[in-house]
Amino acid sequence: MSSKFILAMCLGWCSIVSANASELSSRLAALNGWASWQVPMIDGVGAPCCMAQLGKDFRKAICNLDSRESSWGSSDQDPRSKDTMLAVYAHVTAGKVDRLRGFSGDCPVVADQGPQVLQAISPADTVNWLREVALVPSDSRKDLADPAVSTLAFVADVTATRVLSELADSDAKKDLRESALFWLAQNRGADGAASVEKFARGKADPELRAHALFALSQSPLPDHYTRVRDIGAQDSSEHVRSQALFWMAQMDDERARDDILAALTRETTEEGQEQAVFALSQLPHGAADPALIAVVRGKYARAVKQRALFWLGQSGSDAALSFLDEMLAKPTAATR
Repeated sequence: MSSKFILAMCLGWCSIVSANASELSSRLAALNGWASWQVPMIDGVGAPCCMAQLGKDFRKAICNLDSRESSWGSSDQDPRSKDTMLAVYAHVTAGKVDRLRGFSGDCPVVADQGPQVLQAISPADTVNWLREVALVPSDSRKDLADPAVSTLAFVADVTATRVLSELADSDAKKDLRESALFWLAQNRGADGAASVEKFARGKADPELRAHALFALSQSPLPDHYTRVRDIGAQDSSEHVRSQALFWMAQMDDERARDDILAALTRETTEEGQEQAVFALSQLPHGAADPALIAVVRGKYARAVKQRALFWLGQSGSDAALSFLDEMLAKPTAATR
C-alpha cells in the first residue's frame, strides 16, 4: 500500500504540534519533514491550487508536495469553494526550510509523509515569516523567494499588502521585486494597485517601471487600461513607453487603436516609432490590419510605413493580402 494519502483526510490523526505565532520560526527549525498551518485567505481572488488543463480549460488537480513538476495557479474557470482558508506548507531539513507551498484549504494535497500541523498561527506572524523567507540571501534557498511572495499575496491581512510594497521597493533581487509588483496588482485590490501605480510613476529602474505597467495591465480592477496608458505616455524612458503600448494592445480595450496611433505621432525616435507600429500589430480581433493599413495610408515617415507593411505581410489575412496586392499594383503610393 502506498504511503501517500490525501491530507484533507488525515488531519484527524496527523501529529498535531501546538505553536503560538511568535515561536513559528523556532518551532519549524525543530521539526523534520513537512509542517502545515492555515490562515484566512483574502477575498475576491481565485483559489490557489495545482492546475490541470482540460482542453482550453484549467481545473484543480491533486498537488503532490514532494513533486517539483506541478503547475500552480488559480483559474476563474474553477470557481472558489466555500473554503476561505489558506494552507501553508513548509518542508524542513536539518533545521532549515527548503521547500514552501501555499494552497487554498480545499485544494487536494498528497505527500509521502503527512505534515505536522501547527495550531494558532496568526496571519500577521505568517506574513512576517514569509517576508523573512523571501529575503534570505542563500543559494540553498533560492527557490523559496517566489513561493514565499505568491503565498504572501493570498494572506487575508492588511500587513501583507504593506510587506509586498516594501519588497517591491527594496534592494532585493529583480525577480523578487517583479513578483511582488505582480501580486500587488493581481491580488491586493485598490491598495495594491495604488502601490504599483506609485512605483510605476517613480524613479525606479526603467525595466522595473515597465514591469509595474505589465502588473497593472493584469489587474482585475476596472479601467486599469487608463492607468497603463496615462503612466506610459508620461514616462521619460522610450523602453517604458513602448512596453506600455504593447500591453495596451493586449488589454482588449477599444481605445487602444487610437491611443497607440496618437503615441506613434508623438514618438520622435525611429526605435520608438517602430515599437508603436509593433504594438498596433498586436491588437486583437482583427483590429491590427486596419490600424496598420491606416498607417500606410497616413502622413507618416517612410520608415514607419515600411514597418507597417512588414507586419501586414506577417499577418497573412485576406484584408492584409488584398491591401498588399493594391500596393504592389501602385508601388510608389505606399511610401510617398
